[in-house]
Formats: sequence, C-alpha cells, structure tokens
Amino acid sequence: MTSTSTAPIKVDVLGISGLQWALLDADLKVHQASAEFLANFAANQDLPLPLHQLLPTLNADQQMSLRYLQQRTQFQCVSVQGKGLHCIAAPTGNAHLPICLSLMAFDLDNRWLMELHPNYNHALYSSDQWIAHLETVIKSAPEETLNQLVSRAVHITQSQDGYLMHYNSGKRALSLTARHRIRNLESEPFSIDTCPSLAICVDESSAYICNDLDSEPLPFLTGQSVRNHLSVPVTYRGAIVGVVGVFNRDKPYTEVDAKSLMVYGTIIWHAIQLPKTLKVVAEQSRVIRQQKQQLNHSLVQLVGAIADALEVNDPYTAGHQRSVAKLAHRIGRRMGLTHHQLEGLKLGGLIHDIGKLAIPTQLLTKPSRLTDEEFDLIKTHSERGAEIIKDVEFPWPIRDMILQHHERLDGSGYPYGLKESQILIESQILAVADVSDSILSHRPYRPALGFDKLKEVLMQGRGTEFNSEAVDICLEFLCEERTQSVDCIDAIPLGKVLTLDLDATLAQAEEKMNRADLSVALVMDEDGHTVRGYITSAMLTFWHSPLLDTAAERTLDRELQHRKLHQVMKHEVPSIERCASLENASTQLQASHEHFLLVTGVNGNPVGILTWPPLAQALQDKLANNQGLTPTTSPTA
Repeated sequence: MTSTSTAPIKVDVLGISGLQWALLDADLKVHQASAEFLANFAANQDLPLPLHQLLPTLNADQQMSLRYLQQRTQFQCVSVQGKGLHCIAAPTGNAHLPICLSLMAFDLDNRWLMELHPNYNHALYSSDQWIAHLETVIKSAPEETLNQLVSRAVHITQSQDGYLMHYNSGKRALSLTARHRIRNLESEPFSIDTCPSLAICVDESSAYICNDLDSEPLPFLTGQSVRNHLSVPVTYRGAIVGVVGVFNRDKPYTEVDAKSLMVYGTIIWHAIQLPKTLKVVAEQSRVIRQQKQQLNHSLVQLVGAIADALEVNDPYTAGHQRSVAKLAHRIGRRMGLTHHQLEGLKLGGLIHDIGKLAIPTQLLTKPSRLTDEEFDLIKTHSERGAEIIKDVEFPWPIRDMILQHHERLDGSGYPYGLKESQILIESQILAVADVSDSILSHRPYRPALGFDKLKEVLMQGRGTEFNSEAVDICLEFLCEERTQSVDCIDAIPLGKVLTLDLDATLAQAEEKMNRADLSVALVMDEDGHTVRGYITSAMLTFWHSPLLDTAAERTLDRELQHRKLHQVMKHEVPSIERCASLENASTQLQASHEHFLLVTGVNGNPVGILTWPPLAQALQDKLANNQGLTPTTSPTA
C-alpha cells in the first residue's frame, strides 16, 4: 500500500479489487487508490489528483485534520452523487504518502446514523413542513401556483434558486414553466438528450444530484453561478410530467433531500391538478346522470307500453296496474324509501301482473267464480312474469317485485311462502296496494266491495299478512280521497274537541265547557292520547243539588262539585270514522242515546264532534243536489 516514489502512476481500475482506499501525500493529493474508490468519483483518471476534486464536499475543518493527521480519525461527508460516506483516515508512517484514507458508504435513511449526517435532521424538519407548504401553494392565485411550487421547493431544501420544467414526452423536450431567482434561463423548449443530468431524471425516473458542477456544467444554466444542483422528476398518474430542480445550497445535497423533494413535487402536482380533475369528473357525472335519466325515461315508456298491452289482454283489469303503481309510489314515499327505490317501485307496479300475458284470456274474463284448478293456474302469473323479464337488466329488483307481490308476512302467500324479511320491502308495499285496488275495483264475477270491506281485510291482516306501516298509510290516503266527496262526514263542518284530565273535578269541567261554549268534552288518560270516556252538559246539570236553596243544600252542592270526572263520566264514547257516509252517520246518531258522535281518523285519533244541525244540513244539501235544486248554505259547527 505504500510507495517510495512520488511520480504519477496510472491506476488500472479493473486490476485492483477490495475496499475503497486511497493514499495521500501531505498536500492531500491522491497518488494511489483502489478501483472502487475511483469508481465512485472519476474512474480511469490520471493520478495524482487533488482530494477536493474527488471529494468536493469536504469542509475546511476536515481537510485541515487530514493535513495534520497524527492519529487515526473518523468523520462523515457526502459524495458528489449525494451518498453518505463514512471516512477513516490513518497515518501510514511513510514520509512521501503519510495518509491512508478509506471510505464506507452508508444509508442516510437509517435513523441510527441520524447524528452522523449533518443534513439528516434538516431533511426530517423539511418533511414536517410539507403540509404548510402545500397549503401555501393550494391557496395561491392560479397564475402564481407554479411559481409558489418552486418557491416552496427552494425553501424546503434550503437552496437559493430553483425551477420547474414541463416535459413533452412526444418530443422528449423540456420547457421552463416557473423559476425562483434565476435570470436568463432559456425559456424555449430543448431536448433532454442535450442535458444528460435531466435525461436521467426523465428516463430513469430518479433524482439527479451533483455537488460539484465544475465537472459537469448544466447547459440550461449558463451564466449562472452554480455550486451544486438537485433535480427530481414529477410524476402524475404514472407518467413523468416535469422536472423540479434546486441549486446553490451551502451544504451538499443528499439522497434524503432528493426523496423529500420528489415526494413533495408529486404531491403538490396532484394537489394542483385536483380541481381540474374534479371539474372533469363533475362534467362526466353530469353526462352520465343525463344519460341515465334518458334511459330511465325510455324504460318507463317501454314498461308503460307493456302494461297497456297487458290491459288489452285483460280488459277487466284495465288501469289496475297503473292504479297500483301510483298508490304504491305514494305509500313508499311516505315510508321514506329513497328516490331510486321509488323509481323501481313505480316500474314494478306498472308490470307486476305481466305474467297474466301467459294466462288464457277466457280465465281472466270469466264472469263466474273460478274453480280451484283455474285459480291455481291464475296464481302462476307471478312466476311467469318473473320468467318473462328474467333476461332484462333493470337497475332495480323488478323481477323480485313481480315474483313476491302475492307473498305474505306470515308465509301464507304464494308462490314460495316467503316470510317477513325474506320479502322485499317494495313487494310488501305492492301487496297492500294490489289488494286495495282489487277490492275497490269491479271484477267480472263481482262488483267493487267498497272501502269498509277493504279496511276490514287490511286491518285483519295488519302485522300478520301485510306490512303494518304500509296498511296505515294506505288507509289514510284512501280515507282522505273519500272525504273529498260531500257524501262523507269529513266534508261537513265539525265541532271542536275539548279534552279534560281524569282527575279534573266537575266544577273545573263545567268552567272549561262554559268558557269554550261546548256541550261535550272527552276525558283523556294520563298519557293525554287515549280517550277513556266523556262528559256532557246534561251530566253536569244532573250532579247539581236540588232546587232548595238551604245551607245544607249548598254544602252538598259544593261537595258534589268536587267529585272527579273518572267517578261520573260515561265510558263508551259514540264514535264514527271521518270517511263514513252521511247516511251511516245519520243511522248511528239516531240509534245513539247522545246528541253527538265523536269523529275519528283511521288511526282512531279524535278529529271533531258531529252533532245533528250540521249533519241535517248536509243531508238536505245532498238531497237538493240529487233533485237538481240549489243547496242551501251549510252552517258552521
């Protein structure tokens, strides 16, 4: 390893193997070195070479300690390419080549070497500042965004100058887009093949570090004072879209700086492109939504045509499917189904009986009762309907709606006897709407059965055969439709409902009834919702003392007036539903021992008080209408 000659020698790189070592003279010139040593710096160069030319990142203190080396010493530095080097210097005892320098590369990412590398802590600090820099770039004005990107990159790396170039992959050319403190930088596009350092960034998708530009000047930075340089590619959606570069830092650039800048550049580019991407996505979503609406509209028209074709085949059910679809849609909306579900429910209702196309017409139009065998054949229309549309791709479970609309919650339905959660919620709604329209419509073998029969059927199967919520909503809708006619109670004025507590006294009841000018009041349970009985003005009069006005009589009267309502009230309240006919109300009021009827809603809640005067007036107006006479004005309750 030693030499007694100071004459320059040619080092054969291929002929030497082993560690990275070099022998230095007192002036720190390399006279002999291993191939591995020179391969890291400048292979096949003539020796001697000044050490600072091979290791330009050595600071003045490190060079001074080598020059006056008296004992073994160690220190760390960074190579021209930004790699970490652990240096060991030892005296040789040779007067001509007194210093032996050996090198060992280490990974700057290893945290246990954090303190060995002077720039590592800075790199970590820079990483922690990314969020703040990202926010600065994103919030900047559109015309300043790219300049802010470069400015933040310079700040992160503690450099003095920086630039951003766009890459045209088709022309393999770069063009300046933004700069920081750079003058006279060529803005015209240039080929990356004229600049090997940037070609490395683009072709190898890797960073380029040069801590000694004297050996490789950058042609696009002519006229600039450049001490060191770091450039990294910017990647977007798997492709190189540009190059970010920084230069002129007091300390050498490292691989850690390169990773930090590369990640920063890629993240910030995605952030810059995000609004554009969102705008494109929004436009695509609008187009897709419009196309979907057009397709749905066409689908609705097609389904409507199929429903019309079915009604031609079965004239007695003309309009049945449309009525079921309309009622099911109203029920589903009140039950809180989504807009998408409601669209499917309406379409499912329009063709829920499509399987009847496969049923002989003579059975569908038979004017007499069906035999068991004929009814069994009719019952196959659910399965046949599902078979008809099995190859049609609907965005809704239309096939299940057709197949299940005759299923019942207790398993008594057909064709499969499904129970509760096995039945689609849309099918549960269709079942209620289908039964409702069937009962209220005429059939070849019978007339319409009417609302009272429908209520009886639905309430009997509520919670067992039919969905409870769907039944309640359906009856409420149908009742509201009936009350729009003058034949119903709800079409005439009703008296107000006065409610009293169970523990109220007779005196309190009389006071409230006189103040409200009402002759009847309801006595409510503790919950305030359940009617427990009623009390009238006649009952209050009955509990007053006799005519004698003695002191004893007045004392007895006061005692009677302190009785509680629950002690004297009547429990069976005469009531009638708001959708009942005027004739039914008249009949029931005549049969009652009271002068009033409590009118209730479908759910049993009190709606109003019906007395003889408004009822008689409504009956008189109805008779006048039937005879073509002008009705009199109905009095208010």
